[in-house]
Amino acid sequence: MPTHSDNADMLTRRIAVTGATGMLGSHLVAELIRTGHTDITLVVRDAGRTALTMSAIERLGVTVPDGVLRTVETQLTDPAVLTDALPDIDTVFNCAARIMSGSMMPAQLIDNNVAIARSVTEWCLRCKVRKLIHVSSISALGEPPSPEQPVTEECEPAHIETHAAYGRSKYYSEREIWRGASAGLEVVVVSPGVILGEGAKGGNNSAALIPAISCGQPFYTLGLMSYVDVRDVARAMVMLDSRPEAIGQKFILSAGDLSYKELIGMGAHAAHRPAPFIRIGRTAVNAAYAGMRLLIALRLMKDRGVTRENLGSVLRTVHYDGSKITRMFGFRYTPLTETVTRVVQAYRRRT
Repeated sequence: MPTHSDNADMLTRRIAVTGATGMLGSHLVAELIRTGHTDITLVVRDAGRTALTMSAIERLGVTVPDGVLRTVETQLTDPAVLTDALPDIDTVFNCAARIMSGSMMPAQLIDNNVAIARSVTEWCLRCKVRKLIHVSSISALGEPPSPEQPVTEECEPAHIETHAAYGRSKYYSEREIWRGASAGLEVVVVSPGVILGEGAKGGNNSAALIPAISCGQPFYTLGLMSYVDVRDVARAMVMLDSRPEAIGQKFILSAGDLSYKELIGMGAHAAHRPAPFIRIGRTAVNAAYAGMRLLIALRLMKDRGVTRENLGSVLRTVHYDGSKITRMFGFRYTPLTETVTRVVQAYRRRT
């Protein structure tokens, strides 16, 4: 176990967080401050968006001591630029990635996310960064050996080209990160399920789920997905930075699987709305996608980059095993009922 002096040394190390204006990045910054870190750099493409980070920190009730945070505005896809801007960093938490393509084509989303991972890895190698903690996704994993088994960290995709663009981008990004590990960089990878949390209003991340599950919609599918609290992901990342045994390891972060009926039902209950009662299948999902594309074409709906593959995932039934971190380190997840209730009620207070 780390000693008191080890902990004190860790808290003064120079931390950099990419993607710090996103839902996970902002919660991670709050967790780093809460645990006593004193030198944190927000690496952002647009310094104006750090207001989102500060809003999240305030919402979480975390006080920012003077001099703890600084912001560096720079592009993330050029390692030379990052090296010049941030030559002296001890630990990098890489949360930066596009989640939905929006106006981007799928190939552009993949190129963007892989370029960030490659650039960050090269920056860490050039500057002899002590450790890189990288956020991947369960969408980059493959199927289990048999349908009765859950997906684990060892499940490699047999045909990555059949995955949605985001999953492919995360798979190829991981390859860049592990390339850095083979060159001597200390690496930890976390692969969260769908992250539930309080994000920016109108954002393209998984916070966009919350309006959909809190409106009392009647429809559900038989599919299920793995979920995790954004606060748990932030806690896990900070904890893993302090554990030498985590180096070179990948951790699925999942508090459990929920069917879409269960998820929508939880959200409806928290919002005091009716539970879903109409089951739909592939035909209805395909019709919903066609209708969505028509509304986008007519400029009646914002294009948030939802693809046919994204929408079709509501029909999949795959279980994920997030127990590795609990077995190795005794980590405890927040119960999903508690997470959904908190997030839905926070959303309703803001609307």
